[in-house]
Amino acid sequence: MIKVAMIGAGSVVFSRNLTGDILGIPEFKDCTITYMDVDKERLEVAGKLCRKVADALGAKPKIETTMNRRQALKGADFVINMVQIGGFNSTLVDFEIPRQYGLNFTIADTTGPGGLFRALRTYPMLHSMCQDMMELCPNAYLLNYSNPMSMNMQTVFRTSSIRAVGLCHSVQGTFNQLMRYLGEDPDKVTFECAGINHMAFYTRIEKDGVDLYPRLFKAMEDPAIWNSNKVRFEVMKRLGHFITESSEHNAEYCPWFIPHGPEYVSRFAVPIDEYLRRCDGIVDEFERLKGFARSKETMKDVCQSHEYCSIILRSIVTGVPSVIYGNLPNGGTISNLPRTAIVEAPTLVDRTGLHHAQVGELPPQLVAYMNPHVTQHELFIRAATEGRRDHVYQACLFDPLTAATMPPDKIVEMCDAMIAGHGDALPPLKKTVNVPTSGKRFKAVNASKLRESWDAAQRASEKNYVHDWQVLGPFPAAKGKASVDLSTPVEKELLAAKAGAINLEAHYAVGAAAAGGSRGGAKATRWQAVTAGKRGFVDLAKQFNGLEHANAYAYAEVDSVHARDAVLSFGSDDGIRIWLNGKEVFKNDAARGYTPDSDAVDVKLSEGTNRLLLKISQHVGGWGFGLGVSEPNF
Repeated sequence: MIKVAMIGAGSVVFSRNLTGDILGIPEFKDCTITYMDVDKERLEVAGKLCRKVADALGAKPKIETTMNRRQALKGADFVINMVQIGGFNSTLVDFEIPRQYGLNFTIADTTGPGGLFRALRTYPMLHSMCQDMMELCPNAYLLNYSNPMSMNMQTVFRTSSIRAVGLCHSVQGTFNQLMRYLGEDPDKVTFECAGINHMAFYTRIEKDGVDLYPRLFKAMEDPAIWNSNKVRFEVMKRLGHFITESSEHNAEYCPWFIPHGPEYVSRFAVPIDEYLRRCDGIVDEFERLKGFARSKETMKDVCQSHEYCSIILRSIVTGVPSVIYGNLPNGGTISNLPRTAIVEAPTLVDRTGLHHAQVGELPPQLVAYMNPHVTQHELFIRAATEGRRDHVYQACLFDPLTAATMPPDKIVEMCDAMIAGHGDALPPLKKTVNVPTSGKRFKAVNASKLRESWDAAQRASEKNYVHDWQVLGPFPAAKGKASVDLSTPVEKELLAAKAGAINLEAHYAVGAAAAGGSRGGAKATRWQAVTAGKRGFVDLAKQFNGLEHANAYAYAEVDSVHARDAVLSFGSDDGIRIWLNGKEVFKNDAARGYTPDSDAVDVKLSEGTNRLLLKISQHVGGWGFGLGVSEPNF
């Protein structure tokens, strides 16, 4: 029976999901899975979680945990890499040093200075692991899930002879999202997609031989759909094809949004520093899973994820062919990209391994979007293998976002600061050929102090958010008609209260009959206390079990020692309407995702208790809000 080694298994959610996928296949229920990580606590949690997964599936695998990578690799048939070198502290360096030069990011894990330096600090570990594989499990397949995908796969294929593939879920995940926009069953629609990781484009989407792109362009005109993916729809509008990775990623892959200032950042809902906030959320999630892993509670539901890992294992072991989208050396698959580029394209999988299907030429405008990044990937691998510091400069000089933000001398200076900042985590970068350094000396960054500064800034930003709320709802709306302008049976009563006072003990009718619909009888509901999470966010989708096409209300009280001017700053998913002390102060009947502090309004607080009533509309997907009140300046 096969042995699977998971390297970096301390990514406990991901290792748990992949374990469920693998053990859900009958042929693998008694396989050996070895989890390896350098973090002892995370490794322990990963092992316990995956044992719970096995029990839930009725599987009897041999589960091993080790902090010794060579032990994990020995005799493996498949190796899954999910390592992130440097963790949150190194990611902070990737964000904070460029910020000093006016360069801001959303994710910074794929391209640009952030992706480049993540790849550089991953290179020593990944190169070493590939050498170990050639010695300890030379016939194994490496399945790489770590970003930056293309640069990491350059390390694998340019420094070793092992069989490997880079895997991402953006192709299949985005395709399912597009089908939801069109109301189509993904299994009944065919498509072709090709490019580079995170920047592949759907070149063909058809049902029964009919092109569905005209319908997608029409769907884009719906504000609810447009606002759910503003950056990617803008890219489609300009280039004629939809791109695979998310709007927050693509906002930093091109020069069309972030460099044009706050107006464009706001207009296209670009979440600056999004990855740093996600990292904070990952810490919270780990604490929750740690408690669950150490408890006697059993795993109730194990759902098949949309990752390709288990599909590949089954095809290679059983010979039953499958088609996935994998990242492999181009070699002519896409005829107008370099043969040495790592490209993402349709990939056939069977007992012989993984092989790209021929794609041919891509439209030139799509190649133009990718080419600066393909150049960066090539400069990266030459910098890492040859110790070329000048290639690091050049990789950033050709990055579209960096080049649109900074002149060449500042780009070189920033690179020198980042090389010093990451210190010994990087391969030696001492050679330059006819290219000068900035001539400035920089010190290694004290990551602990940088983390303390970030945490302090986050604590300060949390102070202004309202955390204690009462919520009421949901009030269903006719499908597709959710709006903050759509009255509910209780709204008149809520707004009739003097100075916005609300009776939190009152019961209200809610449901189809109360809303004038046809979904059955109404039922009683009442106010429920909720506490906002990070960045003040109240997750109504979780509170109301993911209901779509509805409205809900939220109520909070804010005390002020004196009457004063103040600013309410807030974001919502979707629309929002706000009453302060019984008077309406803001309305935005939007269809959008949640971005903290995307809106603001000047208000006057009264001395004593001030009453806030919010109405939040829900179309589809996420649902929630967050609101902060500026501190007094006296």
